[in-house]
Amino acid sequence: MQTYSKKAGFTLIELIIVIVILGVLAVTAAPRFIDIDRDARIAVLENMSGQIKSMAQLAQVKARVNGIRPSLTNPGGLQTDYVVDFGFGSAEVDWRNLCPESQAEGGDQLEMIDFMNIDLESGLSHRATNQHTLIGYVVPSSGTPTNQGCYVLYDSFGSPNCTVEVITNDC
Repeated sequence: MQTYSKKAGFTLIELIIVIVILGVLAVTAAPRFIDIDRDARIAVLENMSGQIKSMAQLAQVKARVNGIRPSLTNPGGLQTDYVVDFGFGSAEVDWRNLCPESQAEGGDQLEMIDFMNIDLESGLSHRATNQHTLIGYVVPSSGTPTNQGCYVLYDSFGSPNCTVEVITNDC
């Protein structure tokens, strides 16, 4: 007498149900993984924000050590009394708050970007005026800050202190 064993397997219906379940999971989980790029860009901007804040504080301390004090009124013209030597170059600090100007007119005319270790070939770009530095992935072409884009905004003329803001609307 020969016995046949019935082999257990999946039916077509069971396979279809598993495929549908996997499809639903993929559709609900995919947006979480898609935002990884956005999260990475924001993390880079937050890192740069910290670098800028540290640099501004360092410049303020260096200025005070050199005897430079904030002024209530603009000394006018090229403010030679507000130039700080950083060892690799010198730059003008703002007379109101002693923060390094975004684009200095005095000293070696360093820009804020000169103080940072940033690879602009990695998809980052920057724009600078005397007051503002914008560094990021989507930077307004005018160099004028807006609430749109994906960048760090440094305002060297802030009062009572310079300000750093991360704009993430278009990251």
